Amino acid sequence: MRIHFSFLVFNALIFLMRSSGLILSFYAVCILHEAGHLAALRLVGGSISGVDVSGAGIVIGTRKGGRAAAKSSLFVLLAGPAANIVCYALLRILGYNGIFSQLNLMAAVYNMLPYQSLDGGAIISLFAVGTVSERAVMHILNTVKLLMIAISAAVVYFFGREAFPLLAAAIALFAGDIKDLR
Repeated sequence: MRIHFSFLVFNALIFLMRSSGLILSFYAVCILHEAGHLAALRLVGGSISGVDVSGAGIVIGTRKGGRAAAKSSLFVLLAGPAANIVCYALLRILGYNGIFSQLNLMAAVYNMLPYQSLDGGAIISLFAVGTVSERAVMHILNTVKLLMIAISAAVVYFFGREAFPLLAAAIALFAGDIKDLR
């Protein structure tokens, strides 16, 4: 298990929120998300090769198994966001729309963003890497990521500095993807 410095910085920012309910909800949502991945991994007979914890999230390394494993990988990648969506839906059905419910929805959406370190980017890579369209797909993704930075900057401009973490996250994720491509 590797814990990156960015995880410690991210935790410091979380604790600046000063709301223990929000902090506990945030970590509970993260645990639920990763539990979804782990349950799916167990269902497909996979095993863990390592765990990296960073400011962008938790990456569970698995043993690779060739092209036949693509369906299993897709199932495992989708299981984390699915766990958050199921939790959100159940809470909404029960009439609860508090922070825990909202964080589950946000976690599902966040993790499906097209960044390499997130589930969405991993899913795209799963299907694009090694194909003739890989380069085109990566160009499109980089354009989308730059657009997300621009939108985040506009949100900060119009809604004030409270929205700055959105811009910081978009830039950090983009920078992380560039580093991973080297």
